[in-house]
Amino acid sequence: MSRSRRPGGVRSGALERLLCVAIGGALGAGVALAAAVVAAGGDAAEVGGAERVDYARDVKPIFAARCVACHGALKQEAGLRLDTGEFARRGGDSGAVLAPGDAAGSLLVARVTAADLAERMPPEGEALAPEQTALLAAWIAQGAASPADERPDTDPREHWAFRPLVRPATPHVGDGGWGRNPIDAFVADYQQRHGLRPQVEATRGELVRRLYFDLLGLPPTPAELASLDADQSPDWYERLADRLLADPRHGQRWARHWMDVWRYSDWWGLGEQLRNSQPHIWHWRDWIVESLNADLPYDEMVRLMLAADELHPNDLDKLRASGFLARNYVLFNRTQWMDETVEHVGKAFLGLTFNCAKCHDHKYDPIAQVDYYRMRAFFEPYHVRLDVVPGEADLGRDGIPRAFDGAGDAPTYLFVRGQETQPDKSQAILPGVPELLAFRELNVQPVSLPVEAWQPERRAWVREAYLAAAAKRVAAAEADLAAVLSRGATTEVAAEEALANAQQRAAEQALVAAVMERRSVETRCQAMAAGWAAADDQTQAATADTRALAAAAVAAERQAAVAQASSRLADVELRLLRAAAEAKAPLETELNTARQALEEAKKLAAAPAAEADRFTPLVGAKWTPTRFLNSTADDPTVTGAPQSTGRRRALAEWITDPQNPLTARVAVNHLWARHLGTPLVATTFDFGRKGNPPTHVELLDWLAAELIESGWSMKHVHRLIVNSATYRLSSSVAARETNRASDPDNAGWWRRTPIRLESQAVRDSILALAGTLDLTPGGPPVPPAEQAASRRRSLYFFHSNNERQMFLTAFDEASVSECYRREESIVPQQALALTNSELVLDSSKVIAEQLAQVEDGGAVNDDATFVRRAFRTLLGIDASDAEVAFSVQALAAWRQIPEQTERSPRANLVWVLLNHNDFVTLR
Repeated sequence: MSRSRRPGGVRSGALERLLCVAIGGALGAGVALAAAVVAAGGDAAEVGGAERVDYARDVKPIFAARCVACHGALKQEAGLRLDTGEFARRGGDSGAVLAPGDAAGSLLVARVTAADLAERMPPEGEALAPEQTALLAAWIAQGAASPADERPDTDPREHWAFRPLVRPATPHVGDGGWGRNPIDAFVADYQQRHGLRPQVEATRGELVRRLYFDLLGLPPTPAELASLDADQSPDWYERLADRLLADPRHGQRWARHWMDVWRYSDWWGLGEQLRNSQPHIWHWRDWIVESLNADLPYDEMVRLMLAADELHPNDLDKLRASGFLARNYVLFNRTQWMDETVEHVGKAFLGLTFNCAKCHDHKYDPIAQVDYYRMRAFFEPYHVRLDVVPGEADLGRDGIPRAFDGAGDAPTYLFVRGQETQPDKSQAILPGVPELLAFRELNVQPVSLPVEAWQPERRAWVREAYLAAAAKRVAAAEADLAAVLSRGATTEVAAEEALANAQQRAAEQALVAAVMERRSVETRCQAMAAGWAAADDQTQAATADTRALAAAAVAAERQAAVAQASSRLADVELRLLRAAAEAKAPLETELNTARQALEEAKKLAAAPAAEADRFTPLVGAKWTPTRFLNSTADDPTVTGAPQSTGRRRALAEWITDPQNPLTARVAVNHLWARHLGTPLVATTFDFGRKGNPPTHVELLDWLAAELIESGWSMKHVHRLIVNSATYRLSSSVAARETNRASDPDNAGWWRRTPIRLESQAVRDSILALAGTLDLTPGGPPVPPAEQAASRRRSLYFFHSNNERQMFLTAFDEASVSECYRREESIVPQQALALTNSELVLDSSKVIAEQLAQVEDGGAVNDDATFVRRAFRTLLGIDASDAEVAFSVQALAAWRQIPEQTERSPRANLVWVLLNHNDFVTLR
């Protein structure tokens, strides 16, 4: 082989050595042939009867995985396409890239083996593996043949998810059809075309358990089961579905599903330092629950989560929705904050992986790198703050975490190769969407905000909350003083007189401090109101009044500081009297400090107020700080502004526009997945060309169209799905051997797919069966330290990246980073949790007692009746005679164990059933 310089700067000897490396790997006939080609000097004609490289098997997968992203149907760098062999032989703008029969002289081989990174292809990621390069070279040396009927990749515009959403006609399935609504017609049409026979309907017990868990996340009680058994009307099932959809527990159940998708997380950080999410983010959780129960249209929910502050800037109830954005807060790195926002807005609402375009054009979807930064530009201005809620002035105790535009002029720059350190500042990027999805012009218009939205301290409830808190402190101080005086009146021991006097003095000073603080709050409220009036009408009289009230507020605040310092001094004196001798030294130091602070406060209060002096305003919001990496200073102060950019409102309107081909498809795919166990599109967060195609694209489109035309009512889609015959099929595979052979993955929905219950449903159902589940809705989360003893629904547990409840984690708790579909693992920890946890052991005793009770106040004395009731209630199964007989035998054996009470054997049986696979499986 010649060692002349080949195109691309690689000597042919280097190629020869590269191919020889591949020989030693025993990589199959294709690579063996490649080695033979090298030995023959790159001429396939000189190779004997070696097996030929198979283009479809050996070469096309290499092009598909590493080349067609830049040289395919989506785009053609340098005019070159490599999605077919014909295109590869045709070459690009610079001419041919391969010479059939001459691997050493082919530009394609030279570029994939180039040592210079500026020359090497592909330009990103690792170079092609030696065996891959060997196969390409051998294929070229053999003549670069490919099938004549090879079809090129389709135009991205023809991808199913990017096509406009059009309601498909309901199939006519003829005499062989079955079902209850159009969903079944689509499924039956598929089954007929694939020779599948649907399973029979599930038993009544299975259907009841399925509906309860699916719509409420809880099992039916024995009383509810008895009532349903007594209802033999033909529409009992439909009425049950309607009743459960109207049950307030439905919102709690489905909120957890959507919280998975929308990445709900309580705050976390290092110690008490807030680094991610927000305190009081539970307000967003409560908004989700309430919205689902009220059947707030899905499109409206999306709009509020993205832009409530621009759509309803002064409505705290709706502003809770922007917790979706507040949750993305990151303390140290604004780019990470923006990256996560862009990524998960794309995945959650559009099923698009915008994050794949941060460093380069998307390799599969029509999303250019600049489109990633256009999407980021929608969010560039937004920041996060906590707003004061009515009745609570302390933002440490409560507040609404919400988004707002705090940096309207912040530019967005494209990062070269996605590197934050290499922004291209030659041009600021404006908000925009990918060209393929630009079905209408974006309407980005600034939003003028009411003054209370950007100066939240003006809200009436803010002043009322501060005044109420001040009055509460006064009342508490009065009560404390009264208690001290009451105790002092009964004191007769002279040695205690000094301590009693100190207690009284401390209580009196605390009351004075509280009264003076209330006066300060009242005066500051008056001064702030006057200042707002002056700002609004600009009259000279108002300005003079403002100055006078501001001076009074300064004086009142200083007097309150004196009273507070006096109270602290009296408190230290009291603690010093109470302290043991060895503990007095540090208190003496604290006493001197308190005396100095009091003198300084008195000195400041005695000085005349200067015109430049300012009182401390009563805040209506707390602006969440942001620190960037490689920076030692806080960001410039982020405050409210009278205008919001309107960018997020425009984005929300584009996402929820009925013309958007993705939004409704993504939503109904999530609904279907959680009802039927398997999504119609397996890649729930990726509807692009790299994702999986729908198993039933027409059914998906019909459901999406139905969602939109129903006014985006999720309850309407829930009702359609659960009332369908498809949903009501048995999960059994009995008598369906032909189906199992031809469709083992149940793509034709010929049976119900069993679903492993989510972690929350497992725990909640145990407590519900015991009658101990606390169904109190809403409010702050249960802290980790209190969760073991808590009986609240698991939805309300504090859950963050750092804090996870162990029982829930064992059953695949949702990750706060990304959870578009729950895992369904089988690990030993799950069996151990159900076998040994206090939750199960304690609850099994109570459940046994519950099962032994009947509505008329009597008891179930017969073991066989108890067994049947236990199987039906815990597992949704009508126990067979053999199961009953075996269980009764076990109860009798347990009673022979010494020191067993009459009820302990039944508790044992309940414990066994709680460990049954069907307890954690929805069939």
